[in-house]
Amino acid sequence: MDHAVLTSVIAARCARGGLDLVASCAAADYNVRVPDDVRLPDFGRPRALVVVVGNTRALWPHVRGAKGRAPVDDHAAATIHAAVSIALAGCTPRPATELRFAPEPPPRRIALQRLAEIAGLAWLSPSHLSVHPTYGPWIALRAAIVIDVDGPPSHEPPAPPCDCARGCGPALDRALAAGEPRGRNDLRERWRLWLAVRDACPAGRDHRYGDAQIRYHYTGDRAALKRD
Repeated sequence: MDHAVLTSVIAARCARGGLDLVASCAAADYNVRVPDDVRLPDFGRPRALVVVVGNTRALWPHVRGAKGRAPVDDHAAATIHAAVSIALAGCTPRPATELRFAPEPPPRRIALQRLAEIAGLAWLSPSHLSVHPTYGPWIALRAAIVIDVDGPPSHEPPAPPCDCARGCGPALDRALAAGEPRGRNDLRERWRLWLAVRDACPAGRDHRYGDAQIRYHYTGDRAALKRD
């Protein structure tokens, strides 16, 4: 099946679950730019298709009220697995696939921010924010899907949509200067410094997460899942 068709079907199915950001590239374009321990498999096809999946604040209505050990990650995994199954349902024989998710530890860890940049989804800024041209830093990256079909040609990475020196740079300096948290109380307060780095980016301000989504992502506060 054509890589563009596969990517389109996966994108449409993921969007139904609030995972509304999808882009693609070839495995070789990523693997050549990262260390060996975070490379993706390519099934012996160097330019195998890689689909990157993420989300904006559109995810929140789909996980609000969810329960479980990791409700957001669980929802993302279930949505992406279902999307891949539907996209490949008509393929005979079914091509090999590999899914790698953001929270996974080594040896399955990937440089997901770098991959998103190579796929043209979001620019990786010096402050370590992935910045989308429309949504700014108000996105999350969830997974990479490798499929044993030919991927797209190489393309230019996204252009920087903002100036970090005048935007998030000073806020990043303040967050780094605060050092490591010395206990639970410190941890509760330090997250606001890192939120300030994101807030300082001028891109995508109209797409900022809601307060409950921000609190959940920065603190893991389960009560935030029950808030509007």
